[in-house]
Amino acid sequence: MSTAFTIGKRQLKSDEVLPLLSGHSLWPQLMQGMVIDRELRTMSCTREEINEFYRRQIDTDPDFLDNKKEQLLLEGAADEDVEFFVNRPLLLDKFKKQTFLPLAESAFLKMKAGLDKVSFLMIRNKDHELLRELYFRIESGEESFESVAARYSEGKESMSGGKLGPLELKQLNPVLAKTLSEARPGALNPPVVIDGFGVITMLREKSPAHLDDNMRKQIVNHLFNEWVNKEVQAFFY
Repeated sequence: MSTAFTIGKRQLKSDEVLPLLSGHSLWPQLMQGMVIDRELRTMSCTREEINEFYRRQIDTDPDFLDNKKEQLLLEGAADEDVEFFVNRPLLLDKFKKQTFLPLAESAFLKMKAGLDKVSFLMIRNKDHELLRELYFRIESGEESFESVAARYSEGKESMSGGKLGPLELKQLNPVLAKTLSEARPGALNPPVVIDGFGVITMLREKSPAHLDDNMRKQIVNHLFNEWVNKEVQAFFY
């Protein structure tokens, strides 16, 4: 006999869940949650920490924690697991900070080149001869980069007169990233071939990455995601 549980206004039977997990490709997320929980169950937190973590919600609704526990039970959580799942967001935050925050500075130094951001102009066209002609038109001042990009570029940048960015260098094709990382702002870069397209670029601005609070958080999440992927491989495969 299958067990029924409630999600919002909908009641589901347990034998409906497995097809939904497969159909919506939720197994990878579940696998990640399992390896994370294995680590978090070794940790603890105080009532004061929980109240502080949920301060905003409790100030709005004094019964927030009780309602959250009740909802977890309705959604099928076991009685003995309810407290853990209420505490889980705080435990996860503590785990990330304790484990990966001390590594953020050294990771930043290794990753910095890819974290720098660039704003640039780009034209790409699969007709390489045409692209060379366009390059000389721009170089000679016969036409502006923006007007040529709007008419001839075969990418989304044609809609903005060739303007792209700011984008992190690591998000770009390696050839494009190398070209822009070595370029001088305002200098027209000779055509290169990237994925079959002839590409002309001009660097507008380069913004070096700095290790501020937002960057630390980004790097901590990056290190955490790397750890999760490794743990999933080790635990399930």
